[in-house]
Amino acid sequence: MDQEAILAELENLVSSLGLQIRYEKGDFKGGDCILYDQNLVVMNKKNTLPQKIALLSRVVGMYGGDDLFMKPLIRQVIDDEMARYREQLRETQSTGQIDENSDTQRSES
Repeated sequence: MDQEAILAELENLVSSLGLQIRYEKGDFKGGDCILYDQNLVVMNKKNTLPQKIALLSRVVGMYGGDDLFMKPLIRQVIDDEMARYREQLRETQSTGQIDENSDTQRSES
């Protein structure tokens, strides 16, 4: 499965979770948010395919994608990204510093 197909699968899963995806231009990485009682995922149009896949994988992982049916490859992509995300959080918490080059979007405080 190529990266565009993986992205399409993840977009469908995000929609299944009741989230709307908006592709916007700007100086930001993207992430999930709530705007006027509407759950959104805002994605930078300029992000690379791997960045988009990583962001949507995190969103599905954080919003409970375990209950959704998905292809084994997609589940593996999500599990791998969530493991990487948790490791980034551990590193951030242990050093007390935020790496500006990191893709970490939220902290657990």
